[in-house]
Amino acid sequence: MKNIQVFQRSSSLWEKFLDLNPQLFREIKGKLKTRNVVIAAAISVITQFVIGISLLSDLPNPDPQGLLKAQYGPYAMGSGSGNHIAYTKDMLGNWVINWQLLWLDLFIALSIVSIFSLLIVGVYMLIADTVKEDNRGTLNFIRLTPQSAGSVLLGKILGVPILLYIAVFLLSPLHLMAGLGAHIPLALILGFDIVIVASCAFFYSFAMLWSLMNFGLSGFKPWLVSGAMGALLLLLTTATFHHNHLISNTLWDWILLLNPGIVLSYLIEATYLPLNKIDFVSADNLGELLFYGQALWAKASFGIGFILFNFSLWTYWCWSVLKRRFHNPTNTLVSKTQSYWITGWLSVFALGFTLQNYQSYSSATDNFIFLQMCLCILGLALIAALSPHRQALYDWARYRHQNNKDGNILWKELVFGENSPSSVAIAINMAIAITYITPSIFLFLREKDRYIFWGFILSGLSILLYALVAQLVLTLKTRKRSVWAGSSVRGMIVVPPVCLGVADFSPYKAPE
Repeated sequence: MKNIQVFQRSSSLWEKFLDLNPQLFREIKGKLKTRNVVIAAAISVITQFVIGISLLSDLPNPDPQGLLKAQYGPYAMGSGSGNHIAYTKDMLGNWVINWQLLWLDLFIALSIVSIFSLLIVGVYMLIADTVKEDNRGTLNFIRLTPQSAGSVLLGKILGVPILLYIAVFLLSPLHLMAGLGAHIPLALILGFDIVIVASCAFFYSFAMLWSLMNFGLSGFKPWLVSGAMGALLLLLTTATFHHNHLISNTLWDWILLLNPGIVLSYLIEATYLPLNKIDFVSADNLGELLFYGQALWAKASFGIGFILFNFSLWTYWCWSVLKRRFHNPTNTLVSKTQSYWITGWLSVFALGFTLQNYQSYSSATDNFIFLQMCLCILGLALIAALSPHRQALYDWARYRHQNNKDGNILWKELVFGENSPSSVAIAINMAIAITYITPSIFLFLREKDRYIFWGFILSGLSILLYALVAQLVLTLKTRKRSVWAGSSVRGMIVVPPVCLGVADFSPYKAPE
């Protein structure tokens, strides 16, 4: 009788929990079938078995009679690296094996498998599910329900990859045992797990945002993003195993922070194993990565904390844009106020990695030129995100006096208005970025290299011109205005350099 009452209490608590998020209940009900759970568990167990057997195959063969003179492998206690270390025997005739290194290799292998599975398969599942619901028309039905956007999106992120979560969860006992067997502190293992959760939160939010974009690639969206995610993770993971040129001291280094596997460096460092036995990026290598000239990644606490902060901030901005996009897919991607905050944060972030190598004048100049290119890319992205279409503009012009108590104040509408023209907001965004970057140009560059300042000014004015043209094209009555606006901007970017090249014009060419 007591067992029945306990079961009823647990079931009622479970139902109350699911009632808090009906979308999560809907996803779990559709995914958690007995057959699916068994398949997910079987895949997890088989993966652990294959990884374990592949590592155990590098151990020396048993030699009870002492007939084998020498065996070589990576887990011998001698000096050297790779598979060229000879196994030795103790006084009892048993092979001396570096079990700590074996446990560490098992931990790294399970960690990489978990990261690739969660980020690639999870992203694919989320995008494919959202695209499928959009094609069926059920996504619009979900939008009409009284659930908040955050509740629906959280239910999808937690519910759609539920089988993947189960498979990875079944890896966790062996993963934890391997980490403790490699003498990794439990706090660092938990910190690594938290970083993986934070990375999943960002990439899953980005996947959901991508799935809600109207690009006309419904069947190709999941493959495109998951393929790009796989290529990025493969590139970054390969770079960590060949870490001689991992840190470039340029703005490119920020991509390293998108790889949660980089945290493994701190866990490996905590084992105190000789570096010649582990072909992986070390904490000393990460110490070469600077932010405003400071080596924040030299210590595990600062490094893991900064990476968590980075993922958290990316997730916050992506989540705010995602909630805005979910209930109003025809609206601009971001609000003008959001764009100012995002531009300011990206400027601080980008300049911090640009000033890594400011002691070398040539490298600093190249870094600022690359930063100028990134500013142009940001400006083009803002044009696409902030420019309202024809109907929204006409509605704003017609009803802004009725819908807003400050409708008579035109400058407030142009700076903060929801559907007002984007030109003023884009000009403010460019001004924010250039104003923040300009002092560094005059502080860290030689006088003859400070012409880059005028390059930033020219880039900002060019972006403003592109925004004006794009907004003008979006007000036309023609169909496919977005295509025409994009083509117009691309033409303005490509045609002038091509014309100058055909005319063989060069400002450095001596007159004849």
